[in-house]
Amino acid sequence: MSVGDSHNKAMEFAERALMARIQGHTEDSIGLSETALENELEAISRLEAEGRTEPTYSVLHRSAGTLALDCNQPQKAREIVTKALGQDPHPEIADELRELLDRISLFLLPHRDWTDKDIWRVGNSSTTVGTLREVA
Repeated sequence: MSVGDSHNKAMEFAERALMARIQGHTEDSIGLSETALENELEAISRLEAEGRTEPTYSVLHRSAGTLALDCNQPQKAREIVTKALGQDPHPEIADELRELLDRISLFLLPHRDWTDKDIWRVGNSSTTVGTLREVA
């Protein structure tokens, strides 16, 4: 299987995960996201074996980081994103990776007053996007 094949398979599972989440099937969504992540990590592994190229390398890491976050694996997401940022990514993708890292940080920051109804906000916005449980 090629890098492109693995990535396309990952995106198919990611789309199915999104549909499951929309339909309220959270556990199914997480499972599908995990399968998507496995395929995206396979694409990254294949690309590394072939010789890392930009911007493909950074784009795949951005995608894998997002999928790891969708799987409720923020530490894994941070690991993936910081790996890409350490490899001198294309400037536009680097900005997107840093924005993703900011999102990931929201999941990793402990707060003594948080409960199951904690809210997730986008950046510095005061707009509530959803609860952590809804997003995860």
